[in-house]
Amino acid sequence: MNTSTISTPAKVLIYSTAAVLLTLGMKAISSILMPVFFSIFSYLIFAPLVRWLMRKRVPGKISVFLVILFFIFVFVGTAFLFASSLLQLSGRIPNYENQLTNILNSISIYLPEAGVSVESILRDIATFAFNISGDIISGALNAGSTIALIVITTTFLLLDAAGTQERVKKEAGDQPAHISRFTELSKTVINYMLLRTETNLLGGIGTAILLFIGGIDFAVLWGLLFFLFGYIPYLGFYLAAIPPMLLGLFKYGVIGALGVLVGITIINALVENVIFPSLAGKGLKLSPTIVFLSLFYWSFVLGAAGALIAVPLTIVVKIVLESSEETRLIAKLMESSGTRDQDE
Repeated sequence: MNTSTISTPAKVLIYSTAAVLLTLGMKAISSILMPVFFSIFSYLIFAPLVRWLMRKRVPGKISVFLVILFFIFVFVGTAFLFASSLLQLSGRIPNYENQLTNILNSISIYLPEAGVSVESILRDIATFAFNISGDIISGALNAGSTIALIVITTTFLLLDAAGTQERVKKEAGDQPAHISRFTELSKTVINYMLLRTETNLLGGIGTAILLFIGGIDFAVLWGLLFFLFGYIPYLGFYLAAIPPMLLGLFKYGVIGALGVLVGITIINALVENVIFPSLAGKGLKLSPTIVFLSLFYWSFVLGAAGALIAVPLTIVVKIVLESSEETRLIAKLMESSGTRDQDE
């Protein structure tokens, strides 16, 4: 079929139908796709470390072995810290509930009477926020429960990475365009994952130190939460800020909650508006609207943990769309307006 003879409305219908079918297909096999995607992004994060060790004249297989050990140590250590902290937190929940009830009772006398209890509204808001946070954490841990599959897949990817550049160079003469696209895809996604991980780590450490100095319970846990939710665009900060704010409210009152909010907001502003843009430059060309919508799309397709990898998956989709003349316009519309103006 000659696609040039197909009318624009027909193309829109065909592409829309294909997108819906692809979405439903991915959702049906999300339990398989999630560990595969986590394996790929784990590879993207740790592959530069393997190449760095190889440049230090460490043999390829030994480099992969050392990196895999480091990967397992990081994952198991993080999971253990999360689990132990959550167990301790669950033991204090009845005490926190009593404190929340006392606070709500103390402020309810200053609020006008209404048909709906202010206490129930605030309690529902807090419960909703905790439930969302819990769903995302449990989704990530459930994906990590297939740790054996993730580690094995990542290991094979890292072992294969050692000889990839040589094989690519041998084939470059026959397919330069395809090699160029693959190189662009790899660099863009790897750079984003590395920079996002580095800036999230700085933000998480800063948050943990701030909360520890302020005497907030489980400061390290909230720092890890800030690091993890940093991968979620726009909403991640607010979800990560609610639990330590509540603990600040319990310990110091309203002033404590506001102090926690102000401190975390300053750290988040430095990470998102100063550190990350200065490192990433103009590499991330996605429109803020597309980034926000991708959060809900990948959460629908892959579950709550899909929110953690929504942006890199959307970058991959954009680059794939750019590889074809027929879909290049769609990829262009996914870019931020500033980027399009500069290109024009």
